Amino acid sequence: MKAKKPVDDVPYERLVFARNFKKARKAAGLTQQNITARTGFAQSWISAVENGRSTINLDNMAVLAETVNVSLWKLLRP
Repeated sequence: MKAKKPVDDVPYERLVFARNFKKARKAAGLTQQNITARTGFAQSWISAVENGRSTINLDNMAVLAETVNVSLWKLLRP
């Protein structure tokens, strides 16, 4: 089994997006399954993004931001 990467090794910017997106998703009253249904992204990947374990490109950040109805720049702001 693959060992989990320590949080200390995760780039700060990725953690900022991860934490802000998770907070925005919950504030919107959405589950990871809801996000999956709306975007087609795998629930396991959404979980990994929210925990900073997966990389994410700008296009997918924009899709997630739109899904929770929050401007992308707000999700990137520390």
